Amino acid sequence: ALGGNALLKRGQPMTILNQRKNIAIGLSSLLPIIEASTITLVHGNGPQVGLLALQDAAYQSQIKSENSELDLDVLDAETEGMIGYLIEQELSAQLGSERGMVTVLSQIIVDQNDPAFKNPTKFIGPIYSEEEAKSLNSPVKRDGDYWRKVVPSPQPIKMLEHQQKCIRLLTDHDCVVICAGGGGIPVVEDVASGRIKGVNAVIDKDRAATMLGMTLNADGLLILTDVFAVATSFGTPRQRWIKCASPEQLNALMDNFPDGSMKPKVESCVAFVHQNGGGGGIWGFVEANK
Repeated sequence: ALGGNALLKRGQPMTILNQRKNIAIGLSSLLPIIEASTITLVHGNGPQVGLLALQDAAYQSQIKSENSELDLDVLDAETEGMIGYLIEQELSAQLGSERGMVTVLSQIIVDQNDPAFKNPTKFIGPIYSEEEAKSLNSPVKRDGDYWRKVVPSPQPIKMLEHQQKCIRLLTDHDCVVICAGGGGIPVVEDVASGRIKGVNAVIDKDRAATMLGMTLNADGLLILTDVFAVATSFGTPRQRWIKCASPEQLNALMDNFPDGSMKPKVESCVAFVHQNGGGGGIWGFVEANK
């Protein structure tokens, strides 16, 4: 699972060029693992979906639209295609054309009554100073030394069955599959119509990766981010890196980790290890093969 903030480092201008450079550096570090494994890649989209939301809001304002509702599910789909394309293109250049690889747009079912819809915690978009954050007409929370917008992040329940079958078929043939990007596209089952419809949310990609890993019975879960490792009291003078810990030790420290940031990563690793019995790791994007 590749963090959206690892693909676009915090504070960096949100350009495609910067994302291409970060992806190239990160994938070169990850390449030995990809070459030696049957692997499925999941990526985040926090900075990217936030930028698209800003662009969408600016356009709605320009045309004086009465529809101020964000279509986050559609923006999630846009980022999944965009980032998947960038990863696939760079990976093809580094890995060669012999290995099959493909990006799969993924719809993930969530519960429309999930309490997350009333308590937004998922960071999206650029960073702001405290003064800038106060001027925004959106929910914001502190993210380290800065502030960012937050949106609902419901728990993923399952990927649509027909997409699960496709991903299994691809991995059985040793294809590198890039899927559940940005946590996947959040959808709910509409009982009245029997249709699937999107909802305004961003699923945490680490929770989606854990769900997918359990579904595929994966041997390991590796979460890559833009910081060196997990830390308690992150961003304070009392910060302490955690390089190795048991699930029980991490559970005891869980209140130290912020919602919408490191906490879902730690929860995801703990859940995966308990469920699958494999290993779980969280560390910096460029340190992946160490």
